[in-house]
Amino acid sequence: MISKVLLRQEQFPVTDHLVYLNHAAVGPLSHSACAAMERHAREQRDFGAFHWRDWWAEYVDFREEAAALINGEPREISILKNTSEGISFVANGLRWKSGDNVVTTDMEFPSNWAPWKRLESRGVECRAVKTEDGRFEPADVERLIDEKTRVVALSLVAFHNGFRPDVETIGKLCRDRNVLFCLDAIQGVGAIRTDVKRWNVDFLAADGHKWMMGPEGTAIFFCSERVRDQLDVLESGWMNVDRGDAMIGAGVELLRDGRRFEAGSINTNGVYGLRAAIALLRHVGLENVEREVVHITGRLGRMLASIGCVVRSPMPPEAGIVSIEPPQGVDFERLAAMCEAGADRDPLRLWHRWLEQNRIICSAREGMLRFSPHFYNDDDDLDDVREAFDEAMGS
Repeated sequence: MISKVLLRQEQFPVTDHLVYLNHAAVGPLSHSACAAMERHAREQRDFGAFHWRDWWAEYVDFREEAAALINGEPREISILKNTSEGISFVANGLRWKSGDNVVTTDMEFPSNWAPWKRLESRGVECRAVKTEDGRFEPADVERLIDEKTRVVALSLVAFHNGFRPDVETIGKLCRDRNVLFCLDAIQGVGAIRTDVKRWNVDFLAADGHKWMMGPEGTAIFFCSERVRDQLDVLESGWMNVDRGDAMIGAGVELLRDGRRFEAGSINTNGVYGLRAAIALLRHVGLENVEREVVHITGRLGRMLASIGCVVRSPMPPEAGIVSIEPPQGVDFERLAAMCEAGADRDPLRLWHRWLEQNRIICSAREGMLRFSPHFYNDDDDLDDVREAFDEAMGS
């Protein structure tokens, strides 16, 4: 693997300022991603749309990079705004019949809950696997599938605790039962190896601003060529129809590849940034990225457990999230004074504020502190976390 020390120095300036353990929220831009966006912005500033041919070539290159990242084909990739848009395209583009059902879980992020739940007004039942301690098994999904099930919609990695379901087994189950398989993959793509072919995935959506460490507002949407015609296109515009060179009186037949879901102008600056971010990950090697993510997350989880935190994430981890309940028995009056919290005595908010004061960045989610390191984080980062906890506990 390429030297992590050099990568930290050359690609991740965030390490000069923060212990950044918040990639499950918004990842920092690498030097490569930032430079690509700055280059494009300067060109547009100085030349307007003079280099539009380069922009269109960048879209082609982006689809190739994105397809390679998830083992799809470039013609199956669409450039969208965010994960919510991609999942909504599936939920609202399928030709439902009253009495159909979709299977998801009771711990989905709103992006993979609201689009399916809102189908109930159209006579579509939304069935939720009842998870236990933030986990479930393929058999739990299978029990909810029947002859009326059209889609199984899951998260590749659970946003709150990092649970990673057995998507390969579930994908095979869906294919065998002729059920469509849709993945909200925003918490996985860029941190773990993703294989839409091996997993029999029909639809996948993933915004680039988390584990891919690209800008917000640019997302990958994968629609398998096998099922593309089952999905009605919800938006039409000048970009997704076969109009030839015409504008006035142009044709309205949809393009046959992934561009059919790109109705209007694309976030070109975002495409430049996200393509560079993906290229960096692929240069490091996704197998190396995943190994380092799992390694550093495991070490972090074990360290937090050793100082009295209750780890609520699966251990050993299979993704990049470790969520904890902070230690008990802390003098919160003292902690509130240390972090100048005023009258606030909420334990979770106090811990979150204290860590931020120590320039350690994580998130508060579902009653837990969620840490989400990436492959470039190192043991020095973990030492800083431990020191902050020790100081707060008076150790």
